[in-house]
Amino acid sequence: MAISRRLPRRRAAPAIAAVLLAALTIAAVIVIPRAFVGPAPPPFSTVDPDYLDGNDYLRGVNVYSLIFAGGGVATADVGEPQTSYDFLSGRGVSIIRLAVPWQRLQTIPAGGTAADGLEQPIDTEYLDMVAEQVRRAGAAGIRTVIDLHNGCTYPWGAGEFVEGSLRCGDGISEQHVTTIWSTIAERFRDDGNVLAYDVFNEPRWSVGVDTYKRFAQVAVDAIRSTGDAHTVWIEGILSDTRGRLSAIAPDGPWIVDELGLVMYSEHFYADERGPFEPGIVAEQVFDRLREFGDWCERWGVRCSVGEVGWPSGGQGGVYSRESAEGWNAFFEQFYSIADEYSFDVTYFAASGSSDAGTLLAYVASVPGIPSTSGIDTALSQAEVIERHLTRPKSG
Repeated sequence: MAISRRLPRRRAAPAIAAVLLAALTIAAVIVIPRAFVGPAPPPFSTVDPDYLDGNDYLRGVNVYSLIFAGGGVATADVGEPQTSYDFLSGRGVSIIRLAVPWQRLQTIPAGGTAADGLEQPIDTEYLDMVAEQVRRAGAAGIRTVIDLHNGCTYPWGAGEFVEGSLRCGDGISEQHVTTIWSTIAERFRDDGNVLAYDVFNEPRWSVGVDTYKRFAQVAVDAIRSTGDAHTVWIEGILSDTRGRLSAIAPDGPWIVDELGLVMYSEHFYADERGPFEPGIVAEQVFDRLREFGDWCERWGVRCSVGEVGWPSGGQGGVYSRESAEGWNAFFEQFYSIADEYSFDVTYFAASGSSDAGTLLAYVASVPGIPSTSGIDTALSQAEVIERHLTRPKSG
């Protein structure tokens, strides 16, 4: 047992001062903003020059036709014809983000549950169809980001909650994520038409920050376990502010990848989706974009805008030409900011399944599943998109 000893009163003040001085010295040492351990990561273009392929940034669109098809359409009828990709290429599109539903790669059996679906083998016929879409895009000179369009959830993907859905860490195990992503990577490992993988689309807040981060790492590990060296996109969590990368990762990127081929991505939409009215549309979308850009620059990582979209107008569009001009002027500013940060951007969206979804910029004159015309029509948003295409490096 240690025996305490009271110091004489005349020595107390110097002793206390010494303790305080030591405490302040320690605090000065330990209260330092966290940073990367070791040297700063090299510029992305020096790690993977094939990704940028001599450009400052890459631009394109989301192709959403596989999602529009849903679950009741024969695989043979799903996807875009070659003419769609030829048309997009002719408009200057150099990359697409192809939304692929997890629930079609592993289908819930009749009368079964989501848990039953995750135990099903990967549907190779459907994966073949995805590969054919990638091939067609490549034939048009377009590279593809394969986007598993589920928010760390199954079968719930985009849109409203699907009853009975499972979440990462709550019904979706690490093995489930390893299975789906190792299978995709095995198929596309050596495919030069694939630009990157986007491992989860708009992860849901209900998954939880720590759980999502862990499962994103699991997905990257699964991809790398196959020998696949494609770039990987990692998104923030779906929310206005609390799920943004600057909020969930204030200490910087968390994914560990021995190849260093990881990018971070966010999505941006105005809160309003109706006709444009001056003064109604809040400019906070610009603040969010700059906050994202500053986070990317601070931590020395390359980043992308996986989705951005606004309503069409005028001929073939949803609202008036006046509305289209207002929306276009607003998002012209958005694209200009994206240019400043050299973000890759894929506009949301293009599809031959519909002639005028509110946000669609490239559609079919004869929409359908399948579409007999394919994507062959540009709507009002294309004016902005095509002023901010992939930019080659100068000099």
